[in-house]
Amino acid sequence: MNWKHPLWFIVTAIVATAAPTRLLIDADTANEVDDAFAIVRAVIAPSLEIVGLNSTQWQISHYATPETLMDSQRMNEALLAYLDRNDIPHPLGAYRRLLDWGADVAQHSAAAYHIIAQAHATPQDEKLTVAVLGAQTNLASALLIDPTIASKLKVYLLGTHYDFERQIWTKRDFNCVMDIQAIEVVLNQPDLELHIMPVNVAAAMRFELAEMTDRLAGRHPVSTYLHKIWLDHSDGSRLSRTIWDLAIIACLIDPAWGEVVTVARPPENGGAPVQVFRSIDGPGIRAEFYAALDRHLHQR
Repeated sequence: MNWKHPLWFIVTAIVATAAPTRLLIDADTANEVDDAFAIVRAVIAPSLEIVGLNSTQWQISHYATPETLMDSQRMNEALLAYLDRNDIPHPLGAYRRLLDWGADVAQHSAAAYHIIAQAHATPQDEKLTVAVLGAQTNLASALLIDPTIASKLKVYLLGTHYDFERQIWTKRDFNCVMDIQAIEVVLNQPDLELHIMPVNVAAAMRFELAEMTDRLAGRHPVSTYLHKIWLDHSDGSRLSRTIWDLAIIACLIDPAWGEVVTVARPPENGGAPVQVFRSIDGPGIRAEFYAALDRHLHQR
């Protein structure tokens, strides 16, 4: 290569000044183990600028605690503290799912208004990236309160089930069931850019307790906290589990981790095109998670 060629300097300058992706995360962190792993991966990624970490309710679950939202909020705050990132806004989301009827069914929360504010703060030729790791309550509420933000968002959503052979959608997974109206509001937005990770695809994102203990326990407050979250969960004795949300965050950071196809949304939601992950490299994502965390901890 001719290192003195003017084009080389131009390309280098473009790469060096590439702005990080502005990402807002919406998570039901206290519900499962996976949210915390996904949040940590996102916060330590140099290619991402985290502009918010919203807490999300999971109140109608059979396993719900009395205050699911506040439990998720406290875990979000703990993760940010361990990562020394208390500068990241972490507003409260809705305590409950969308209302059943009325002129205004949105849940007016700090999280919903934070989504709206960040969408409008995004430069005109860009979109705010939003990762929804739990129920879609906060995002749906923001869209209901201010429909103009739909075209300003790029949403990565973990949820739904898609049968690629029969081309059939179902919405009976945990995240959708936690707010059955919210997922309909989101899918009904034809101007909303959607990237969906179906649960049947994210299921390939497996972690083993033995490896996780060896790689995380006792190394650093944040890695030790991740290990503790696994053990303290209601089924903490499991030797293996799916770390669902890490799949969507990893593919957001590096699309090469997944295969994406364009399909039509469910007929009842208008059939507009949507990007759906058909497969992911679960073992590769897992190995990359540990490597990224190692790099981050060595830099501290």
